Amino acid sequence: MTTHNGYLLIADISGYTAFLTSSEQDHANPILHSLLSTLVEQVGEPLQFWRMDGDAVLAYSTGEQFPSGETFLTICENLYNSFATLQRDIVANTSCPCRACSNVGNLDLKILVHYGSFEEMKFGPMTDISGSDVILVHRMAKTGVKVETGIRSYALFSEPAIKAMDIDAAMTPYSQKIEHFGDVSMWVYDLGAAWENFRAKRERFFLEESDGVWTYRRHFDLPIAIVWEALTAPDLKQSWMVNMKGVTVESPENRLGVGSDYHCAHEMADFFYWVTDWEPFKYFSTRIKDPARDGISLPETYELTQTESGTELRYTMGQASDESGNRSQVSEEEAEGFLSEFWPQCFDKMEAQVNTTC
Repeated sequence: MTTHNGYLLIADISGYTAFLTSSEQDHANPILHSLLSTLVEQVGEPLQFWRMDGDAVLAYSTGEQFPSGETFLTICENLYNSFATLQRDIVANTSCPCRACSNVGNLDLKILVHYGSFEEMKFGPMTDISGSDVILVHRMAKTGVKVETGIRSYALFSEPAIKAMDIDAAMTPYSQKIEHFGDVSMWVYDLGAAWENFRAKRERFFLEESDGVWTYRRHFDLPIAIVWEALTAPDLKQSWMVNMKGVTVESPENRLGVGSDYHCAHEMADFFYWVTDWEPFKYFSTRIKDPARDGISLPETYELTQTESGTELRYTMGQASDESGNRSQVSEEEAEGFLSEFWPQCFDKMEAQVNTTC
């Protein structure tokens, strides 16, 4: 047995029993299978799949595997976003009048998260975890959050989880007495509101390789979540970007995403860019100012693809132009000349640092 201190997560489909017992099984079971499958697909390193439990997907991870709570909260948001997107598509694309197809919209998702100690045990080819903190995260599924707060789709974090994540996100305090644990302090995060906010801000600025003037590719023997964190977290960027004196960012609502403004103070020049598109663990796009020419900027897309051994990064730089669309080829040539040397050095350093800490 191995003792860990880490995150414990349960993604639980609400309304599962009522849906299954009041619906035609030949339609209800495939729908639930699809929804549960899309949740399982979101569980990847550094989060470890634990097991299925009827209407829930269970996962865990040791805390030191996550560079920040920002990444962990993004994983929770992605779980809900994948569920809500598939649910919406099922509702929109079916004309079947059966009870199962008609009631898909009544299903919902809640995510329970605790941070604590647990034993990892091997039973032949199977791995299980045990401990009082494991019991607590299960008990967190039986609370009055929905009734008392009016929040239908939520992530419920225990106080230890919030402390481990160390993030400043809008959450609602909540507490409830839980048998054998007493009064448990928790925090509620509205996943439905976060998803709607994400959709409202969404405007696609994505460069295919064919859209760009220069593309650089790099493979990392690392999970997507780790690579994403290294590419976006300002403190990590500063540590692996060569000759970088400082990296700061101003973000709306204290969360990285569309509208975040980065300032990278390099020994050669100050680089300013802002995020224009943000699809966590898949891609993000930015627009960076030419430090040598006022009014000229270049679009960029960083796309991540999971491979059998890690993550493939595709960086594509688009045409440089001013606000009127007048192209600046000299800006493109200078950027390509700089980045063709800069990226290989930086990413060598990034991978070495991440491998040391993971």
